[in-house]
Amino acid sequence: MTNDNTLNYANKVCAFTGYRPQKLNACLSRGTLTVQDIELILRRQMLTLLDEGFNTFMSGMAIGADLIFARIALELQREYTPKLARLVAVIPCLEHDKNWGERDRIHCRELSESAYETVVVSNSCYFDGCMAKRNHYLVDRCDELIAVYDGQRGGTMQTINYAKGKRRKVTIIDPSKELIITLRESYETSKTIQEYLFAE
Repeated sequence: MTNDNTLNYANKVCAFTGYRPQKLNACLSRGTLTVQDIELILRRQMLTLLDEGFNTFMSGMAIGADLIFARIALELQREYTPKLARLVAVIPCLEHDKNWGERDRIHCRELSESAYETVVVSNSCYFDGCMAKRNHYLVDRCDELIAVYDGQRGGTMQTINYAKGKRRKVTIIDPSKELIITLRESYETSKTIQEYLFAE
């Protein structure tokens, strides 16, 4: 485990931001997609990134969508070897999972222990702003940000806005509208998730 803030990766880095369970469930309730659909979309998106030269997938390890992304990244790490696909678990602070349920806490720790690398951004217990500091860490070190987001205010929205300000490519998966939206500087493209799932 390290809290080195000067990590360098030879190949491209993808970071992730997304909702915790309550917001994720609210988002899914406004459409027809399930958590399993989101998992399939994320996996396909990550496989596409592997073909584009990405080999590092960074997760902020929050309960909810972050852990889904981390689990898929770990599956790819095991399938393709860490040279080609690796999970980097980015933990905001010490004891970040202190108030979680036991099942989620064990799951997060298992993922972190199996990750290619685990980074602790702030070597202290929780403080106001430590989650934003973790989110900035993710964006500052990535080439592309993937987000599960439907417009709800909070940390995911702030992370997307920070990434746009840093001119990162942002791919938004919006389950409520069943759209995948790609943003990079001055252009925006979108396609329906059904088109994406069933494209040959």
